[in-house]
Amino acid sequence: MKSEKVESGDVAPDLAAPAWPDPNPRRGQKGGYRKITTTLPQWAYESLIQESARRKVAGEPNQLLSALFREAISDYLRKLREQSL
Repeated sequence: MKSEKVESGDVAPDLAAPAWPDPNPRRGQKGGYRKITTTLPQWAYESLIQESARRKVAGEPNQLLSALFREAISDYLRKLREQSL
């Protein structure tokens, strides 16, 4: 595995801070993000598809599966952090 340089955007946010960073920044502002590939159980995938469709019909932002997944991971990590404080 090659080592990569760490940039200031790669530092984890202060999870104890009252303002949580937006997990879905605008296009071009994801320089500190890492792209991953994941395998989900069918029920989780279907849940993401349903939420994506609901947001699309309602005209809400962040309809993409990747946006929904980032939100879910951010919420999960925030809850883990709150439990450990």
